Amino acid sequence: MAPADGRVILFIIIALAVFALGRRFQTMIIMRQVWKQSARQVTTRKEVAHNAARSMIGITLVAIFVIWIVLNLNRVM
Repeated sequence: MAPADGRVILFIIIALAVFALGRRFQTMIIMRQVWKQSARQVTTRKEVAHNAARSMIGITLVAIFVIWIVLNLNRVM
């Protein structure tokens, strides 16, 4: 019976090792998916920030132009 007990213990050790390896693999896959999603979010946030900066610059230029027109009209009148 000693060889059978050794095989059972060896089988249990191998099963635990395969289980631990599977859990690590599963964690790696999940982390990769999270990383991809984060990369997409960063790209989207960059685009939104650039668009906001462009619109702020545009509004500033329009405001400066309107102020320039008002000042010139005051000089003429």
